[in-house]
Amino acid sequence: MKKLILLLAIFLLIFFTTITKNSTKKIEEQIYNTKENIRIFENKYQMILLEYNYLTSPEKLLAVSYTHLTLP
Repeated sequence: MKKLILLLAIFLLIFFTTITKNSTKKIEEQIYNTKENIRIFENKYQMILLEYNYLTSPEKLLAVSYTHLTLP
């Protein structure tokens, strides 16, 4: 009887360990994908911020307006 209980306990521990490991792997994949998405959005944000700062500075805006708004 003790052997049966011990065998059942070992089997249950292995089973729950497998479930926990698979769940952890899925969560780690979701975390990785989320971090990658955040990295992509941060890069886009930095590019948009750079463009905004470039176009909104008075000197750059004047230079752009002279090149594109002057009549030939």
